[in-house]
Amino acid sequence: MQYRRGQIARAIDAYLDKGFDRYHTPGHKGGLCARDITEIGKSGNQFPADCIEQAQNACARLYGAAAMRFLTNGSSQGIKAALWQFRGKKVLYASGAHRAFAEGCELASVRAVPIQSDGVNANGLVYTCGVEFLPPPVTAEEAERALDSHSDAAALFLTSPDYLGRTADVKIAELCKARGVRLIADGAHGAHFAFAPGLKVFDFSPVADFCNMSAHKTLGAYTQTALLAIGSPDLTENADHALRLLGTTSPNYVWAEELENAVLSAAENGKEYLRLKAFRESVAKAARLLDNTDYTRLCVCPQSGTARELYGRLREKKIMPETVIGNCVVFILTPQDSDEKLDRLYETLKTAAGHKA
Repeated sequence: MQYRRGQIARAIDAYLDKGFDRYHTPGHKGGLCARDITEIGKSGNQFPADCIEQAQNACARLYGAAAMRFLTNGSSQGIKAALWQFRGKKVLYASGAHRAFAEGCELASVRAVPIQSDGVNANGLVYTCGVEFLPPPVTAEEAERALDSHSDAAALFLTSPDYLGRTADVKIAELCKARGVRLIADGAHGAHFAFAPGLKVFDFSPVADFCNMSAHKTLGAYTQTALLAIGSPDLTENADHALRLLGTTSPNYVWAEELENAVLSAAENGKEYLRLKAFRESVAKAARLLDNTDYTRLCVCPQSGTARELYGRLREKKIMPETVIGNCVVFILTPQDSDEKLDRLYETLKTAAGHKA
């Protein structure tokens, strides 16, 4: 796949090219990583200067958002910063919310009210890690009923895509806008939707008021890096204030560099996602898959035995899935997965998950 380097990378290169003796933080003075530098010069006017702002603006255009903020405290920071806008107010939320939602509500004294889902117990939070059951994303009809029943709600919080690659209806954004209700979308698992052919129509980043996306989950970025797409210029000042309250004054610029590079690279590698889509189609002929929206999220349901047993057999073959949820073994596919790796996965699944004659 093609790898792009962005403005932050070029700014770091410019510093390294000068060959300075370092008498500034970090204390390792480049020994651990030469590119790990800090704000340099009075008030940081040499580095990072405006390269972060320029990089964020470029990424906002790629996602179709009014503004973009780079996060080095994970996608959870974006969720909490969005909820901070609604301190003490009522926020509707759909089942399947990540624990960061509960933590954000606690920090901001948000009055969280669950959306009642058809056939699903929506009382209480559902954590997305290590669960045996994950309810499906909220439908437009369920959201509309909730909005009609709670005219005093300040915002609606939903998760899309979820851990299993299922998506909520983007029409919910129109429903919220018509009622003057802000929409917060937890798109942690959908940072690639803007660039993967066929998935853009399910992307909340250009239509929600706030949409957090974990670049480390599905793009080629370091763990703990994420994006916060902001849907309107009038929301940026308060969002920046919340991010300052919740974040660090010493962000890791190596992480920020690779975050920008990951977005730029994903934007140029649509054909790589088509390769992953073709792989999924081949696996679907050899194993039973959960029906979902995101073709890069492979959820394999064993035709005999349990998902945990399948997980164990895969580990014995030196294949490490993402997790087990219910009776599904979950795999995250990205353009960084080579054909050779995928071939090994296919052959293993064909045997271990039960080949369909």
